[in-house]
Order: sequence, then C-alpha cells, then structure tokens
Amino acid sequence: MRTVSVVMAAYNAEDTIAESIDSVLKQSFHDFEFIIVDDGSTDNTRSIISAYNDKRIRLIDNCHDYIQSLNIGLKASTGKYIARMDADDIMHIDRLKLQHSTMEDFPEITICSCWETVFGKKMPKRLVEQKLSGLIESPLVQLLLDDISINPVYTIRKSFIDKHKLLYENYIYSEDYKFWVDVAKSDGSFYIDSQPLVYRRISNAKILRNRRIEQIQSISKIKKEILYFLGNHYNENYPALTTLYHSCYELSEQKLIFENEIFTLFYSLFMKNKDTFKRLESEQK
Repeated sequence: MRTVSVVMAAYNAEDTIAESIDSVLKQSFHDFEFIIVDDGSTDNTRSIISAYNDKRIRLIDNCHDYIQSLNIGLKASTGKYIARMDADDIMHIDRLKLQHSTMEDFPEITICSCWETVFGKKMPKRLVEQKLSGLIESPLVQLLLDDISINPVYTIRKSFIDKHKLLYENYIYSEDYKFWVDVAKSDGSFYIDSQPLVYRRISNAKILRNRRIEQIQSISKIKKEILYFLGNHYNENYPALTTLYHSCYELSEQKLIFENEIFTLFYSLFMKNKDTFKRLESEQK
C-alpha cells in the first residue's frame, strides 16, 4: 500500500497527458500510486498511458462519464491520502512532498490545496494569487464568495472520504466546487498553501466561454444549497435566517436584488457574527 494515491481522469487528452504524467512520475516524493481512469477516450489518450512502463501507474477503463470516472478513481485508491490531478495540468516537482508533509504535521487538516500558475498558448506563465492562505476560517461561508481555490489540485485524507461517504456529483464544470462544499458541510478543515504547486493549462478561449455559462449556473445552484444548509443548521436558534433567505429570493424575482448580492449579504452576516456561530457549534457538540 502506498502513502498517497494520485487520481486522474482523462478524456481525449492526447495533446497534454504525457506532460502531465511525466510531472507526476518525476515527483521528489516517491511513495505513491498513480490511478488513471481513461474516460472512454476516442483519441490516442489510452495508448499514450499504456506506453508507460511504471509499476506505480494503474490504468482503469471506463465508458465516457467523467463524474463516474472520478468516483472510480476515488474508490480504487488505497493510499492514506488522495491527491487529485487533471490530465492537462503539470505538477510542481515538490507538490506531493509539501502537501504530504503538511497533512502529516497537522492531523487536524482535512484537505490541503495551493495557489497555482496558469499558462497556455501565446500566454506567459502567471501566478494566480488568492485572497486566502493558511488554515481557512469558516470554509463553507468562504465558499459563498469563491474565496477558496476551487480547483482539483488538492490532497485529502482518504479516511475522511470513507467516513462521510463523499463522492463527486454531477454538477457540470463545477464538480470540484461541489465536492469542496460537501467536505465543508461535513466539518472538514481547509488549508491553502500560498506556494504555486501546479501549472494549470488554459484552453481555447471560445470553449471556455461556452463552459463558463454552464459553470456559472452550476455554481449558483451550489451556493443556494449552501444558504439552505446554513439556514436549516441554525434554524432552532435563528429561524429568521430561513425567512431572510426566502424574502431575498422573492425580491430577486422582482428584480430588486441580484443573486450575487444575496450571497454577499449572507457572507457578511455570517462572518460578522462568526464568534456567535462558533459558540453555537461548541454548545451543540
């Protein structure tokens, strides 16, 4: 059994997957298995994966269903930690070493992510700085404003996934965001390293624009679920939260408030009164 399971789902990634695989195999941390689920590719992706002669690689075939392929990878993992990776991104050589060290040194951390460097055709490498780093306070509330890195470059404890029976759900182009929200709902703790430990490839702009519309719709749905969850969670002490939620959406339907303003309102409410909600959480345990 390896310490870390690197999980990748790949669909028609023949142009990028070799570089991604190489970046994993060249890691300075060596105690890992590399689970690659071919998501029913119709190009040369599978043959490229098969050409590697490395015992750490475990190739699994699946029909084209990306969410299912991700879940197959999670379930097949045997490591203490799971490290997610996409088939078009590149790992920093020390990513696994640094994230493994963080998880070992701080057992209270559930999930460890990082900042990233983006690049693409005719696009120089650029560090994407975030507002947050270190141990994240009130992660579920922070997710209302996308302040937490919502990308697949994270390492998570396998025991936490098993305990809470977490799986990816079919939220188009937002499956990682939904997964992070489910971790937060289960009281998982988040740590974000300010070091850029992944190089994320930016694809064709036209494709991204089309995907972005569907992604925005999925993210909106997930944020509404966060608000609904928080309202129910604190309903006994603050039933007015649920009333406020419904009132805001009535006003939204009447074009008197935008949905993003609703998310900002609730974010501000919960962060301003974070000590009150922390005390409630302590009393309930």
